[in-house]
Amino acid sequence: MKTLKIFDTDASVFTNEATVLTCEKSNKEGYEDCYEVITDSTIFAPEGGGQKCDEGFFGDVPVKDVQEIDGELIHFLENEIKAGTKVLQKIDYSLRFRRMQNHNAEHLICGLIHAKFGFDNVGFHLSETRNDDGSLESIEAIMDVDGPISAEDLKEIEMKANVAISENVPIYAILPSAEEAEKISYRSKLDITENLRLVIIDGYDVCACCAPCLDSSAQIQLVKIVDFFPHRGGMRLTLRAGIDAVKDYIALHDDNKNTMKILSCERGRCAEAAQRMNVKLIETNEETVSLKRQITVMLEKELKNTIRMQESAYIVYFADSIDEIQARTLINDNVKESEKVIIVLFEKNNDAYRFVAGKNENLTGISLKELAGKMRENLNARGGGSEQMIQGSVTCDIEKIKQFFDSL
Repeated sequence: MKTLKIFDTDASVFTNEATVLTCEKSNKEGYEDCYEVITDSTIFAPEGGGQKCDEGFFGDVPVKDVQEIDGELIHFLENEIKAGTKVLQKIDYSLRFRRMQNHNAEHLICGLIHAKFGFDNVGFHLSETRNDDGSLESIEAIMDVDGPISAEDLKEIEMKANVAISENVPIYAILPSAEEAEKISYRSKLDITENLRLVIIDGYDVCACCAPCLDSSAQIQLVKIVDFFPHRGGMRLTLRAGIDAVKDYIALHDDNKNTMKILSCERGRCAEAAQRMNVKLIETNEETVSLKRQITVMLEKELKNTIRMQESAYIVYFADSIDEIQARTLINDNVKESEKVIIVLFEKNNDAYRFVAGKNENLTGISLKELAGKMRENLNARGGGSEQMIQGSVTCDIEKIKQFFDSL
């Protein structure tokens, strides 16, 4: 039995009264809870051609999936619908329309690339992003062509595609016989000789495709290549079209507007302003690194004096104005000459300090791992490390920290 595929020649039909020819419990993997329903006609396009199947209902029963298997178009439903029953099919046309916009935009771009460079489309799929509630957030078309294309040439291709959109040329599908197909020049990723369906963008592209198509190029509205990079000797392109291209532009516009405020620059000058800021940040960072070196040298001298003056095996040193790298430097430069444990506390935040503690490897009588455990018990500390160096944070006041180490 053959189902009349209404979408093959008219993708604008979104409701259809069909008669159920067969309805059988599915035994296919992943569909064990579903019924396989075949109807005399359908508006539901199956998965294929790089995109998912149409979504919608048979009456009030949701269609879970649509697949073409062994030449039969099968609808997978959770509920049984007896053979002979007439059902009202209804698809989510807004979803189909967005898919057609992106898919037909891909045809247009690839057709122009083929005409200019002779490159073929060797891969394609529509990528969809969904919100937490399952609603559609965005669609983008991802395609591979088998040759390299420069950024400038892609700009030219993109502009030509949008000119074609503005010309409002017809888009339509034909089902040629094998004899008729031999006389037609068309693009195809596969060697198809039977049941050939061609989607034509008048004057721009003829491509073998099984997916629904728009009625005219103007319905694409807009196409934008949003990403491209070399891939397997050719190029991988990502584009957004129609509603998805407009949503993408709005998001980029809002982001650019906020960036303009941050950089205090005019529209179209963000890159220049960002480059100037980057130069200033590099200069500031170099100054900061230089100042940190000077501070570390000063603190190192002070720490050496502290080590010489104190007889305790634990040297506790507070330095609020340094970071972890400086703290490690202070310890590494001093433990070599001293058989003591040096604890540097820094980056105070309320009653919390970060710390780094280290010792000379010849100092075997003290275990830093054991010290870390005692600090967790007495100083509300977090962290750990090796026998040579531990690090983490403590949450308590200075006096309690001093008392703890004086008691060791």
